[in-house]
Amino acid sequence: MEEEEGESRDWAGMQSDALSTIFGKLDAADLLTGAGQVCHAWRRLADSDTTLWRRVEMTHDGDILEAGAMACAAVDRAAGTMEAFSADTFVTHLLLRYISDRAFSLKSLQLSFCDKVSDKGLAEAINRLPQIEELDISFCSLYGNFCELVDKSRSQLKCFRLNERWADFHKRFDAAYERMEIDPEASWIANSMPLLQVLQLIGREVTNDGLIAILDHCPHLESLDIRMCYNLQIDDAMKSKCARIRNLKLPHDHISDFKYWAYVDSEDYSEDYSGSVFEVDMHDDLLDVVMGDDSDGEFNYVDDYDDVGSESAMYDVDDI
Repeated sequence: MEEEEGESRDWAGMQSDALSTIFGKLDAADLLTGAGQVCHAWRRLADSDTTLWRRVEMTHDGDILEAGAMACAAVDRAAGTMEAFSADTFVTHLLLRYISDRAFSLKSLQLSFCDKVSDKGLAEAINRLPQIEELDISFCSLYGNFCELVDKSRSQLKCFRLNERWADFHKRFDAAYERMEIDPEASWIANSMPLLQVLQLIGREVTNDGLIAILDHCPHLESLDIRMCYNLQIDDAMKSKCARIRNLKLPHDHISDFKYWAYVDSEDYSEDYSGSVFEVDMHDDLLDVVMGDDSDGEFNYVDDYDDVGSESAMYDVDDI
């Protein structure tokens, strides 16, 4: 016992550079609810080292209120230096507003299964992110017109992914689209993304005219994924048009290498992938939370939420 006690370490006194390296291996949730709560020294480092919050990836696993509050905490700790944010299921248009108002250095935004994100909310967020280069919106139940609300000056996008299940898309849009001569998303891509290099449109209603417009106006396009875009007719002329694309995946190509293949490949709506089980009425929405201070108590997101009681305490929402 004496030997073991003699080898004990004061972890609170660990060198900050070494501790930052360790913290850098953890995700945002672990930092906010685990390592960052161990002691005052660790908490101060987690709060003050903005490099830990430059790239944040969050997956909903438990309480939705807590997930949204942790996302806000991550944004605040980044102090304007966040470059990438990725999340699923729990993001709403109000959380997007919070992010876009504070993460002005954001270059990558990836959202999946976020049914509470509206077309208007997404467009407004994009318009507030002057450095955005990568946009990934998958299975968020958008109605297609968000692209018409985006400022055309947002021409710096290099990577754009807009994915949907073909069956779900048809349920919502059969009556509206009726084989448009050129679909609005393709028109937006063609007219607003001259620097585009990577494009993924799995399960979308892109037309031949729309695809041709994209190919004609996006000269830097190197990767094109149009799997499950069954409205497209890939004849010899279209194959010739796509010949310059280095990485090309056509409508009937295998989907097994796609992250959400089990969802898009299923005929029946699956709760495991739909995010529908997370559709909770959260008073539009989940983020009336006060970000924690450097107090002695544990950073309790849900208690903070209950103590605030109004959206204005968390957001600048005068014009929402």
